[in-house]
Amino acid sequence: MDITCGGLLGDLDFSAKTFRRGGLMKSAHHVADRPGERLDRFVADLHTDYNRSHVQDLIRRGKILVDGKKKTPAYRLKGGEHIAIESRAEVWSDFAFEKTVIREDEHLLVMRKPSGFLIHPMNDSWLRAPQAALESDDPNIAGLLLRHRPDSCGAQPRCGIVHRLDRQTSGALVVAKTALAVEHMLEAFKERGVDKVYRAIVMGALDKKTLVDAPIGRRPGRKKIEVTPFGREASTEFRSIEEANGLSLVEAKPKTGRTHQIRVHLGHINLPVIGDPEAFNVKRLAALAALRVPPQPRMMLHAYRIRFDHPESGEPVSFTASLPKDFSDYWKSIKNRP
Repeated sequence: MDITCGGLLGDLDFSAKTFRRGGLMKSAHHVADRPGERLDRFVADLHTDYNRSHVQDLIRRGKILVDGKKKTPAYRLKGGEHIAIESRAEVWSDFAFEKTVIREDEHLLVMRKPSGFLIHPMNDSWLRAPQAALESDDPNIAGLLLRHRPDSCGAQPRCGIVHRLDRQTSGALVVAKTALAVEHMLEAFKERGVDKVYRAIVMGALDKKTLVDAPIGRRPGRKKIEVTPFGREASTEFRSIEEANGLSLVEAKPKTGRTHQIRVHLGHINLPVIGDPEAFNVKRLAALAALRVPPQPRMMLHAYRIRFDHPESGEPVSFTASLPKDFSDYWKSIKNRP
């Protein structure tokens, strides 16, 4: 079964940008009516979907104020104070989540991840207090799932998230809704039973088909992920789709699943992904400037297609996320430049 999701994700990308600017924020206001009560207990009792540790985190971050002032979680209320709770939780309801859904059944949800969204908050506190994903300062997929698919998300570890895409990478993302699907998909990724295809816009020209076999990892004492003999086996097949004005639209098929594999392998063969902050040193930035290309809206990498065996039927299934508007518009601008 092959399913393609059309449509453009420009409106969803804009939501991510607005979220990061703080433009989507709502406040709840309460008057303290229990003198002597701890601030964290008072708020947790009012908002039963917030657990105590999440409330304490909000207080420490200044998201809960007493008479306009930051307090500690242990602050004892005097009575009559004005308590303001700044929250992002409700704004997730305004996000056009159903537009992202490619396919959904009892076991799986396959969606188009918008660029600009983390898979989940960087702080693992959301695993203990899921509400934290909704209050994160960064838009994230876990928060979307908690708001729009709370039953299946709450029933599975990590909201059923079984693989990752970088924040700026858009495209097909699989979420497991049942224990059967979680176990099946984790095993499939581990045993390389998932075929993935990406699209990227890179600087330079690629031979029609190129296989890169180069280990990826971190050198001792360094944080950057790169090709290194200290790394793990990694293999990616690349194919040129189209070239224009010094840039190329390429297809990537990773044979292994290392972190940042496609970006690192393309940089290794001197074809850096446009917008990849790790790939452009001073020399490459100068070369890009010489091409007089328009500024990129984000890192130009998209998870185009994913194939695997369905966890219930065992039948092979394939899902395609068509190129989002910012990606396709950018490539058109490259081709149309005089």
